[in-house]
Amino acid sequence: MPKIISFATQKGGSGKSTLLLVLAAPLATEYGLKIAVLDCDYQQSIVKTRAQLDAHNLANLQKTDPAAKYPYDVFPLALDKIFEFIDNPDNQDYDLIIIDVPGRADGDDVFNALTACDAVIVPLVSDYLDRASTAEFMGILEAIKQSAEEAQLDFQYFGLPTKRVAGRREEKDMDEYIDGLGLSRLNSSLGLRTAYSRASTLYSLLNPTYRTYAGGNKDTDAEIRRVCEELIERLGLPQRKAGSQLSESADTSTTKTN
Repeated sequence: MPKIISFATQKGGSGKSTLLLVLAAPLATEYGLKIAVLDCDYQQSIVKTRAQLDAHNLANLQKTDPAAKYPYDVFPLALDKIFEFIDNPDNQDYDLIIIDVPGRADGDDVFNALTACDAVIVPLVSDYLDRASTAEFMGILEAIKQSAEEAQLDFQYFGLPTKRVAGRREEKDMDEYIDGLGLSRLNSSLGLRTAYSRASTLYSLLNPTYRTYAGGNKDTDAEIRRVCEELIERLGLPQRKAGSQLSESADTSTTKTN
């Protein structure tokens, strides 16, 4: 049975779709997970990234490597179709199903989608004005977790600190605020980096050539690895040595196709 997670927040603009893009390709290429991404957000950011940016690059890559392919599957899907996808026997061989839900926390359709998950990942941005509403949303997830435990069901949620600026007081304040409320967050975090805004559905930011093209560095690599490995450990996901031909080919083709 695949693990099912979602990236969710109480408001738009927190970067949840960007987080999904940053993490999905590395989890597939470097950690060998078979992944399906369900783009249920009204903006269809994942679908548009693949169609408008990555399709051209893949076509160019296949001219020299016909076996090259996307590292994971993407499906545009309405929220009320999530359970049909999850329950379909043809989709049981995925290791991980990732759901990008709309950037809001109201409505039964969103909460039904969240309860279908084994874990919900919440972006934690240390903006004072958003802090209380983020904690309120995570408090709702805590209540879902407690109800799930009573029903002997698995459900977790994790705040993922993101857009961090090293040494800024607000980052420490946010961590202490979330910890003081007894809410769950990851120990790893992602900084405020231009490279993350250039994340692709085709190339992993752990690929040295694409990382450099996107404006990243070794610190970018280390951050992403820490988050991926913590997620794998906490979710009990398999960790395999990936042998993707795309990952190998991209080292020599990224700068040409972009």
